[in-house]
Amino acid sequence: MTLKERFMKRLIGGGTDFVPVGSTCAYGMVELMQRCGYERPLADTDPVAMAALSLAGHQYAGFEWVKAMGWDITSLSHAMGCSLGEPAIDLPYYIKTHPFEDRIEALDCPADLTERGRFPAFRRQFELIRQSVGNELAVFGMSEGPFTCAANLVGTEKLMKMTIRETAKVQAAMDVTVAAMIRAINFAFENGADYYCIADPTSGTDLMSPRTWKQIMLPAMKKIVSEARGPIVLHICGNADMIVKMMCESGVAGISIEEKTNLEAAVETAHSMGVKVFGNVSSSDTLFLGTPEQCRAESLKALEAGVDFLAPGCGIAPLTPLENVVQMKKARDEFLPAATRP
Repeated sequence: MTLKERFMKRLIGGGTDFVPVGSTCAYGMVELMQRCGYERPLADTDPVAMAALSLAGHQYAGFEWVKAMGWDITSLSHAMGCSLGEPAIDLPYYIKTHPFEDRIEALDCPADLTERGRFPAFRRQFELIRQSVGNELAVFGMSEGPFTCAANLVGTEKLMKMTIRETAKVQAAMDVTVAAMIRAINFAFENGADYYCIADPTSGTDLMSPRTWKQIMLPAMKKIVSEARGPIVLHICGNADMIVKMMCESGVAGISIEEKTNLEAAVETAHSMGVKVFGNVSSSDTLFLGTPEQCRAESLKALEAGVDFLAPGCGIAPLTPLENVVQMKKARDEFLPAATRP
């Protein structure tokens, strides 16, 4: 059985005899760029460089599936009108302007969405990755989610205030970003993605109440999942304890959670609903600032808690030591009986 077959069987089937190791968020690490010979900003825009960095996760970090569609969560917002700040080797693209801040009623989904921004480069990146890995590894696409995209286009502070007093306008904006999200997701599946990760940090409970999440995000995610042509994984930053059940109710195949979320409780809830869990080794504290021994210990703790896919709890910081990241696979191999290792 290939790594891809094992991965997909675990994500949408009855499980397998091992826990895959990888990242379902961005891993634009400086050490990986240096190993593969392509650095930012080229690795953010050039298909050859992007594909090489995608594969470097497998080649040097031991990841058992690989990412396409860039190293940030701005691509959909950019295609819809946001301008971006300039990246550096240790700095991904970031949102610079909110083009619909004063004209939210003009927000729409461009007819040529997937021909804008970096989408043409992503198309070629998928092709190059597939040429390299064939059917040996699962490949996923990723972008910001519908609420984060709306916040990028309108401005986070303004959009959050509108969720209290102008919910009709928020819903109208979400209708647009949900439509755009569905097109971006199906673009990925048409070009070879095996699953798609939606990262929606702005809808986390640090900013949005569970009540508002139920009102705005849950129906949006249900619509996206119903129209996506493949499995969806939903990533939410911060403490997701109060929304884990709703995340699972959305119909996603998997959820990705940070270390601030109670992992044991999340696994119990998700598994009772047939949803898989990605996580949740701390990206900011353990992988970035910790020792290899701490990374190994936290990985083993996540495995003992029952994660289905051992992964960082969020995107890996650019200056994270590669030696720390490879501890995840070492811990997984230590955790599993030798006979069940891939």
